[in-house]
Amino acid sequence: MLPVVARTDAGGGDIFDTIQRGNIDQCAHIIELDRSTLKQKGWGGFTPLHYAAFQGNRALAELLLSSGADTNVPCDAGQTPFHFACRHGNVYIMHQMLQHGADLRLADHQGKTALHHSVAGGSIFAMQYLKETGMFSFSDSDKFLITPLHLAASTGNTDVVKYLLRNNRCPADAADQRGMTALHVAAEKGAIEVSWLLLQSAGVRVLRLRNRSGLTPSDLCRHGTTFRHQQLTQILNQFINEPTDQKPRESYVMYYWTLLFPSVCGAVILLIAAALGGYGAVFCGLLFPCLAKSILSQYHRMNSYQGLPNPVYLGTLGAGIFHSLVCFVCKIMPNILCHSLTVAVFI
Repeated sequence: MLPVVARTDAGGGDIFDTIQRGNIDQCAHIIELDRSTLKQKGWGGFTPLHYAAFQGNRALAELLLSSGADTNVPCDAGQTPFHFACRHGNVYIMHQMLQHGADLRLADHQGKTALHHSVAGGSIFAMQYLKETGMFSFSDSDKFLITPLHLAASTGNTDVVKYLLRNNRCPADAADQRGMTALHVAAEKGAIEVSWLLLQSAGVRVLRLRNRSGLTPSDLCRHGTTFRHQQLTQILNQFINEPTDQKPRESYVMYYWTLLFPSVCGAVILLIAAALGGYGAVFCGLLFPCLAKSILSQYHRMNSYQGLPNPVYLGTLGAGIFHSLVCFVCKIMPNILCHSLTVAVFI
């Protein structure tokens, strides 16, 4: 939450505190008494519209815009309310601000545009909305030559990284003022999934690029102290000596094993239970809950650097269908046929 500077307007109320509490009626009352409150600046030079955009409060943003709030007033860092709306990712508020004169060409004091702020906020919807205006290029950089891909790599947002790499929207080998590529940034932070995506897109050659200090992504990663840095170092070392034009390929061995895991384990349990005879039910009662616990504890993505979707629940559905069909064909169907033949003989 943004800090609030206590200040009193002519109506006896605090416009910033009212906005923070989301009291729209009180806010409208304050504006009605003194419309100059729309131009007041609080902590960091934020106007009431900055606060509304930061919160993503549609009703409050509509009230301020309809009352004449300026969408292009910068705060002390040069960021406009529209930049805040882009960072929050609320496309509705962004659209309303454009309808009320928001200038897409404005950048903050670091040279970051609305596109940079939408990437920093992680909203693909906001990024796509800005792209469709035709005013932005995904290769645009700020005063420090930081591209949207650098920002996405620094936040570790894999979905945004995939979006920016698709159709080469943003070059993976672009370097900032320090000579850092997006892979340098990801390796320095130990972002395994992001580093893998960048390697797949740009190839092994980006592993050998050095920044202004003469360090490669592997060097920066080795300086890290976390377990993820250690994991990523091992992954990068696997490809450091590969040809520069080679791109790492995904391995689906673990994916297919996870997909077949419920079927295989279920089949083994049932076969052993059948061999145990009368004790088979007890055996199933002990092991099937353990199998269910193992499956239900899985996340929606596999715990690997590739970040593939976890197919264990699909495998569980398939296992249920498969074992039901086997049981029907091998156990139930023969009994039905035998009973039908017996009835036919007696008739």
